Amino acid sequence: MASQVLRRHVDSPTLDKQIQAQWIEPGDIFSLLLLVGGDVVQRAIAQQAGDPHLPTPVVFSFGWVAYAFLSLLSAVGDNLLMPSLPDLSCVVISTELGYVRTNQSWVLGRILRDFELSWMTQDARDGLAALLNRRKRPKASLCISVWEPRLGARPKVPKRDWVWWSGYVVLLVQLSLAAVAWGVWGDWPIFTITLGGSVLAFITASLPQWRRERWACRSETKKSFVICRGNGAQHALVIYGNGSGLDLEDLASTGEGSSTEPYTRFTMAALTAAWIVLLIAVIGAKHQTWFLVGIGAIGMMHTVFVAGKSRSPSAFGIHLSYREYILGDNVMASLKQTEEKYPGIGRSLKAVFFPGDLKNQEEVDFWEEMKRTEKERKSAIEGLQVPQTHAPQTALSLQVETKN
Repeated sequence: MASQVLRRHVDSPTLDKQIQAQWIEPGDIFSLLLLVGGDVVQRAIAQQAGDPHLPTPVVFSFGWVAYAFLSLLSAVGDNLLMPSLPDLSCVVISTELGYVRTNQSWVLGRILRDFELSWMTQDARDGLAALLNRRKRPKASLCISVWEPRLGARPKVPKRDWVWWSGYVVLLVQLSLAAVAWGVWGDWPIFTITLGGSVLAFITASLPQWRRERWACRSETKKSFVICRGNGAQHALVIYGNGSGLDLEDLASTGEGSSTEPYTRFTMAALTAAWIVLLIAVIGAKHQTWFLVGIGAIGMMHTVFVAGKSRSPSAFGIHLSYREYILGDNVMASLKQTEEKYPGIGRSLKAVFFPGDLKNQEEVDFWEEMKRTEKERKSAIEGLQVPQTHAPQTALSLQVETKN
């Protein structure tokens, strides 16, 4: 009994010293934190990737080793580096034929998610607020915002906003902290680990596969599209085709039939091995490791911020110009006004918000009249069109007659 008490008395200071030493030099904590949070890193890269000229600024942080294995599995398994499912469930409607497609694009889901948070125009906000106050309800009728691709802008080339540039600023902060550990205490491994992790992070986030998956669609389409959450949605975004935008119907099915290039698989395997080497180096660091924890914490806070930050469509390479918003007293009124201004768009939305047969005869007559008017307009346009093969022949015959 006395020996047990003596043993506890001897062991207790040793345990205290171990805990104290861990708080002084937390050598194993940073290596453990590198293995958690891989999904956050993936979303941060998805937010930032795609610039054709500069490396993607996603900084060194916790979670990178976990993400390396996750990305390698994705490249070999489902052939995707981008998140396989969007954050927000929505549909994309091609107004030309009224096809409704369930969205699989992470980019389109983010654009719709960020609409009210970031890039909804002030006049639409004011109109929606006025209707809500007048009706005394938590939700108004359907608000339809009409946009069109910006002429002269390059699609698939994202705008470098302040969120994008902040990655380079955080990188400089991290390297500065590591340089302090080297310059004051002579611990050069801290700087080496930080620099190596930053280089690996930038290389991983700048693979061409990211850009290919982000915009897996055709360009310069004249088709118009509607993005909304489906029946019961508060907002619908109309992207009016003018021959300068992206084919959002293609983009909505971006996950189908995708495949990674062979070099992407080999590159991800090499990067995963490099991250494992870095993890071993982190485990071997025994001095001034609080600098590593601080550097990783700064990087993780920035990664979480970037992964969740709301942004405009230009940051995703979809450059839009605002036209107007349409808001009626009820959903049907909004659809009618839209159809009168933009033939075919209101009718394609009606199939989503009113999938069944209409019971109001006035509404039935309105949509039949709009359908008949649209057919007459198309017939008139087709009647005015002259086949291109006839024009040169007519001009040639006139020249011959003049000579004769």
